[in-house]
Amino acid sequence: MGGLGKAVLWTSLIPSLCKKDGVDKISVMSPWPFLFNKHNLIENHEPLYDFRYFPQLEIYDKIIYHEPYLSDYLKEKDQHMLDNWADAYGIERVPPRPILNPPVGVHSGLKITGNESFELSERLETPYYIIQFTGGMGRQGENQLCPRDYRPDLVERLNAKIKNNFNLDCVCFRYEHEPRPSGTITFRSKMESGVLAILPLVVKAKFVICIDSALMHFAAYVKDKPTVVLWNTNQTTPNRIGYDFQENILCDTELCIDTPANEVFDKILEIIK
Repeated sequence: MGGLGKAVLWTSLIPSLCKKDGVDKISVMSPWPFLFNKHNLIENHEPLYDFRYFPQLEIYDKIIYHEPYLSDYLKEKDQHMLDNWADAYGIERVPPRPILNPPVGVHSGLKITGNESFELSERLETPYYIIQFTGGMGRQGENQLCPRDYRPDLVERLNAKIKNNFNLDCVCFRYEHEPRPSGTITFRSKMESGVLAILPLVVKAKFVICIDSALMHFAAYVKDKPTVVLWNTNQTTPNRIGYDFQENILCDTELCIDTPANEVFDKILEIIK
């Protein structure tokens, strides 16, 4: 259960799971095969179906199934999801730090101009940063409990300040139905596995500005990448699913509407010193 970001976070536990059973590799069932197909600690990947059991799982000696959303995790306001997973598995708690093993060359082999799996709306001509203020799975409807709306106004104000002070291009992550903020370059994945192209983009970016999202977790994988994360504490907090080595800005309103561009910009100045 959960999206791509939680799967990236979960990879922090893979070495401990191997250690517990004295094995070199484990197998994983998930809806995100491209995260695990080339991972050097993963033996097999099984697709995630609606049923908890199906015959092809009989090839495995041990099956472990635990899910924070089906536990008391949501009642514990300050318990990190990774700790909940570790306790359920009976393994040691570890600091959240994603462990990914994408195909060789993912950091340097993919051209930032794009390839068959992703594209940019314009060519990157200068150094750049990444910004994203939308997330979730893009679902819409009157029964949607946690809308993840868009802040093109904040993107544009921030981008103007950053452009004036640092002369950086802006790569913006957004959905296709959302308006494109002026002065930004749009990243678009052409296929599901194309999201791994986020990694070389993050590696070469000067810094990242985002919300609780898969991008936040990919940025956490890239060691020492300056990152500012905006949080709506009515939904969740960094204590529950974030990283203490990233700069976190908290507010208690939808869209972080009480977070001015100057506050975010000041955080950027702090992290790039």
